[in-house]
Amino acid sequence: MTMKKWIAIIVLFVFFAYMLWEHMIERQTVTTGIQIGMKAPDFSLETIDGKTVQLSQFHGKIVIVNFWATWCPPCRAEMPDMQTFYEKYHNQVEIVAVNVMVRDSREKVSQFIKDYRLTFPVVLDVDGHVMKQYEIQPIPTSFIIDRQGMIREKQIGPMSYEQMVQYVEKWGK
Repeated sequence: MTMKKWIAIIVLFVFFAYMLWEHMIERQTVTTGIQIGMKAPDFSLETIDGKTVQLSQFHGKIVIVNFWATWCPPCRAEMPDMQTFYEKYHNQVEIVAVNVMVRDSREKVSQFIKDYRLTFPVVLDVDGHVMKQYEIQPIPTSFIIDRQGMIREKQIGPMSYEQMVQYVEKWGK
């Protein structure tokens, strides 16, 4: 083979290798959003006692992000199941309960946490930014986020203990 042919082969090889690399990088790009299969938008909110909780701090764990309010009957109905579930599965799953602060106050949320003996993080969306970011309507609405931060399920309405267990069994592998 002549030198020109070798150079042409090398140039073609480099070109195809570059095209393959570009294709692989393009496929690895993850879109952030609130649809199933997208990376969940990160947020940072405070608990009633002023501790900051950031969604991304739970990377590597399944997370249930639950939007709720104290005055919402379906929200009140799901909280005992959520607490029971958390007591059993807290090593595998984190629950972040986002109070939407619509017609709520710190005092009402604090009393609710005491009344229901909640031990999972309850954070306050005081300005409604996270509620808007996740386009929450109605409440309760929950997102099941996998270990890599991807949204795998969206549950509108209250979740039962059994549903939470099914989500963990499905996405905990």
